[in-house]
Parts: sequence; C-alpha cells; structure tokens
Amino acid sequence: MVKLRLSQKGRKNRKAYRVVANTKTASRDGGAIEYLGYSDPYKKVDSLAIDENAVYTWLKNGGQPSDTVKSMLKRVGIWKKWMLLKAGKDITNVALEAKPERKVRKKRRKAEAA
Repeated sequence: MVKLRLSQKGRKNRKAYRVVANTKTASRDGGAIEYLGYSDPYKKVDSLAIDENAVYTWLKNGGQPSDTVKSMLKRVGIWKKWMLLKAGKDITNVALEAKPERKVRKKRRKAEAA
C-alpha cells in the first residue's frame, strides 16, 4: 500500500519537510518512490509547494494521504478538486482556491527584568 506522507529534512531545530509517496512499511526518511512537494515552516511565510498532477496520479492508484498531508492538500485546494474528480464532475474550470498563507509565529521573548 502506498502512503502520501511527510519526510523530514533540514538541520537540528530547523526542520523542512517533503511530501513523498512511499510504501506503508518504509522508514520515514528512507528512499521515497516519488517526491511530490515540500514545506518549509520556518520561512517568513510558510512555503508549501505540491505537484498537483503527481498527487492525483497517486490518489487514483490507491494512495492514502496521512492526516497531515491531507490537511496540506486542503490548504492548497487540491483536496477539493480531488473530491470533485472522484464524484465524476468536470474540474477543468475549477481553479485552486488556496487559503491565505499563514504567518510563522515568532517565539515570545522573555520579559526583560526591570
């Protein structure tokens, strides 16, 4: 069974993630069947890029997204188009309706001692 899930990259305390298609039993950071996109939550604006056609291909072939990847697909608008496609509706005129980009929270600094 193929799962669409996240793979960690990056350095300590500054993780970046890839959206990958991998077998259910493969390790988290092991070799993936295909790389579908990436997410870097530490940039000023959360960067999220996912290859729409590759995701549709894996979903058509029975790939199951993890909960996190599913929420990412919803945020970009791909999941809505997939549900329409699955219901047999035409999606040629449907544009991706991405939710507004979210800002990265800044760490709260300790109050300066007076």
